[in-house]
Amino acid sequence: MKEPTYRDAIKVSWQLAWHHKSLWLFGLFAAFLGQMGIVELVTKVSLTAGNFYTPSAWVYLWRLFSNIQAEEWSGSLNFSVDVWMSIFWLVVILVGFGILLVFVSVVSQGAIVRSVALYTKNSKKFPSTSDAWHHSHKHFWRLLVLNILREVIVVSVAVFVGWATINAVIEPSRGDIILFLILFMGGAALGMALSFWLIYAVGYVVVEEYKLPEAIRAAWRLFTRHWLVSFEVALILFVVNIGIVALAIFGLYLFFIPSLLLWFIAIFLNNQGLFTVGIIVGLGLFSLFIMFVGSIFTVFITSTWTYLFMKMHKEGLKSRLMHWMRK
Repeated sequence: MKEPTYRDAIKVSWQLAWHHKSLWLFGLFAAFLGQMGIVELVTKVSLTAGNFYTPSAWVYLWRLFSNIQAEEWSGSLNFSVDVWMSIFWLVVILVGFGILLVFVSVVSQGAIVRSVALYTKNSKKFPSTSDAWHHSHKHFWRLLVLNILREVIVVSVAVFVGWATINAVIEPSRGDIILFLILFMGGAALGMALSFWLIYAVGYVVVEEYKLPEAIRAAWRLFTRHWLVSFEVALILFVVNIGIVALAIFGLYLFFIPSLLLWFIAIFLNNQGLFTVGIIVGLGLFSLFIMFVGSIFTVFITSTWTYLFMKMHKEGLKSRLMHWMRK
């Protein structure tokens, strides 16, 4: 039997993401949970560190509202009963919409994992997406807990590195900068390891239908056996992410071309309304483009990790770095 390689994982995942368009809707909603892998972690850690150096918008908002006296707050909230009822129902609708979005996103993630796992077992027939949805629906709570744990890990690592940034910002010495670099790399490595662990736990829950504690233990064993493979694949996908960012920038320029034409006409006719229409058209086209690319890319990333999980779990997968070093 031919030994599975990273090239096989990328090839199969791309075929699934591009040719099986029924998965795109799942990818669109699963994207709200964040991306499997290291990009989300690295992005949040970097942004948090930057926010400690340059205060974020939340800092300015806190300073603004903290200066408002209690009497001003109570006066501004002196609404009629009808207004309060409208606010109440608006909050209820928004909370309900948020709960529905979380439910659909979590089940969509599980449906992609289920579809890819079945396809990996039998590539001659693509599984029914409705069956994958119903199968994932049964594991909603376990998948939700795993996604919450992953988000807690990402945020915790980001905050840890952010606080470590303070010493490197306020009159830093050479030792403070070195300490920051060590904490940054160490925190990022720990966060990535825990992220991979939870990715594999999702596989055990959806594919093998393990209970949550059992899936977490099995995922840790799988990660410790293939930790180098996990980091190598994450690095490859990180490079792919750079290409997706470049594609998004290209799309920004491409889909604002109609807006530029409308703006030139608006300037020529001195029509402010046409200028506003140009902004709406550009933002609308670019948003649709980002949704399209994001849904496909989410399917691709999830498929890659699921394919690797299946191969690690069933056959084993050797590190390419170790293979090259032996050569």
